[in-house]
This record gives sequence, structure tokens and C-alpha cells, in this order.
Amino acid sequence: MKRYALILLLLSWGSIWAQDTLRVSTGADTADTEENVIGGRPQRSNVQREANVLGTPVYYNLDGSVRTADGRRGNPRGEYVRPRHHWRNTLDSRFCSYFCEAEGMFGTGDIALGMNFTYLPNRWGIYGSLLGGINHSYATLGPVVRLSDYDDFCDWHLYGGIAVGDGIGGEVGMRIAAPRDKGSFGWCTGSMGMMFLDGESYVTLGVSLDIAAITALCLLLL
Repeated sequence: MKRYALILLLLSWGSIWAQDTLRVSTGADTADTEENVIGGRPQRSNVQREANVLGTPVYYNLDGSVRTADGRRGNPRGEYVRPRHHWRNTLDSRFCSYFCEAEGMFGTGDIALGMNFTYLPNRWGIYGSLLGGINHSYATLGPVVRLSDYDDFCDWHLYGGIAVGDGIGGEVGMRIAAPRDKGSFGWCTGSMGMMFLDGESYVTLGVSLDIAAITALCLLLL
């Protein structure tokens, strides 16, 4: 009987000693890994200093370069400017659509002055002119095509059509214009062409209205 009592006492003491040892070991492990528990703040060696959010908008300068936060380079007013190579960029957003010029026709058969008008919304358009000469009046009408692409620094047109005056003939010419600035009306243009009527050939010259007004003012001052 004493033998069984001694064995039971030894088993009880061993169980109490094992529980104390396990409690101490668990406490040490918790202390070593405290930063990994929920709510802890582990220290990372590769901390990301700048946010990298997917979908953050990117703004561009007029030349297509990425605009900085201060917006000084290429865009002092700070508004959004699409890059040059953008799918929404079309010819009508780069160049003007309406053109009106003072036009003169010169040749051995007659001299005439008048105006021409062109509507060119994109690649193709239409033009017409009315001129009053010393001997006859003249009118032209025909298509016009834009030769320039979006990246070109100036706007080139090729026009040609039917000419009516002293008989029926034709006209062909070329116009150069500045790119679009604010509106869709071209204020800085110049054109040159040839008109053929009744065996006679004439040179036609045209300039935009503001250039024609400045030229006329200079001639008057001289």
C-alpha cells in the first residue's frame, strides 16, 4: 500500500513540474515573437516611402513629357494637356477648320480682287472664291485636301476646282496655315495658285484678313 502511495505522489509531482516548465517556455516564446501577433507593428527593412497606387492619373506637357507637380515646365497654367500621340487627337483639334482670305488674280488678260473661303473640318473640305476684275468677274468652286498630319508644325492644303469667268476653266493651288491656337478660324494663312481661262493663265495670291489689313495699312502709311 505504501508502494502505491509513493508512486502516486511521484506522478503528481511530475505533472506539476511539467506544467510549470511548459508555462515558462510559452511565455518566453511569446516575448520573442510579440511583434508578429495581431495588432503588433513589425519593423520592415524595405519600407516603401512613396505610395504606388494603381490608377493614379498621369498628366502631360504639350510636348508629351510627363508634367511635374508644380506644373511649370511646358504648362504654366497647370491645366491638363493630352499627349501628342493620343487616340483622341484628330486633325480638327490640331488645325483650324475655317479659312477666309483676301485674294488677288493677276495676268495679261485681266486683274481682279476678291475673297476666298474654305471649310476643312478634317482631311477633306470645300472651297470657293469670288473676284471682281477690270474686264470680267470670276468664281471658283472645288474640293480641298489637307496634306498635313497631326505631328506637322504647319497646315498644308491642296485645292483645285472649276473656274468661271471669261469662259470656263480650272484652278489649282496650295495654302499654308498656322496650327490652331484658340478658335477654329485660321487667322494666319497664305495661298498661291494658278487659274486657266480661255487660253489665258493667271496667278492667284491670297492672305488671311488680318495679314491683308496689316499690309494695306503699311501701304497707306508709305
